[in-house]
Amino acid sequence: MATRAMANATTATTSAMTRHRVSSSRRARGWRTASRASSEDGRGTTEDAIDALAELSDGRWRVGRYRSKRKEHLVNELGDIVAEERSGSNIAEHVGWNDGGKLRFCVATVARELDLDEDEVGKKLVNLFALVPGMESRIGDVKMADVVRMTARVPDVAVAMVRLRDLLPEADLSKMVTARPSLLLEDFDEIARKIGELRECAPRLRWDAILSDFPHLWEIHDMRGNVEMLKEKLSVEDDDALTKLLGGRPELLLSVQSRHDMITYDNGTLAQVEAMVNGDRTSDGW
Repeated sequence: MATRAMANATTATTSAMTRHRVSSSRRARGWRTASRASSEDGRGTTEDAIDALAELSDGRWRVGRYRSKRKEHLVNELGDIVAEERSGSNIAEHVGWNDGGKLRFCVATVARELDLDEDEVGKKLVNLFALVPGMESRIGDVKMADVVRMTARVPDVAVAMVRLRDLLPEADLSKMVTARPSLLLEDFDEIARKIGELRECAPRLRWDAILSDFPHLWEIHDMRGNVEMLKEKLSVEDDDALTKLLGGRPELLLSVQSRHDMITYDNGTLAQVEAMVNGDRTSDGW
């Protein structure tokens, strides 16, 4: 009797395991069929795979889902997911952070900062965008503080565009100002001085075009000093060599920046960073 009962139990266990394998096999075949069908029409392959894996687990483990910010599931030749820094164009914008969302945020922010009605701010921005073509497309990328300042001083921006055109008649002002909006609110005597120094140091270069393509050069305070420093460090002795050097790589002028003339840090200027490191954590005027 005991032997017969053991045999029956073994048979029942074997039968159950067989049914489980058959059931799992059928589910797997069903998933493969569904997967092939969905892959043919290009829809739902990943969802089908997740559902099949969850079903095959018989509740022993759970398959979770998450929404990726990647537009497509890109992998390299080894099957590894392509990193974000290598596929920047594959990253989707946040929901609502499109051109319309950026503009609405800009209007709301400027209205709050200037204590104006949003409709009035909207009209001022229309005028600003007319003066600076290309600015509207960069709302969301441009510093909001610059947008606020320019919106508050639209007449000054109009005058500044005219004066910039006089100083740089061949420049692409739209490209330059869109990349560096604060240029429209800077001291024009200082701007004229910088342009004059560059033209004196390297008169054969087309500085209008260079400053359009490399607007970050405006960060340099002492243009003449940087040119002379670069000549000294690279042993440039004649105008032809300097023209060739800066014509090919004008950004080299930034390589000789130092101390308080350096490009602004993320946390402020060098002077501000030094003050903070030395224990002065106030932010007045920063």
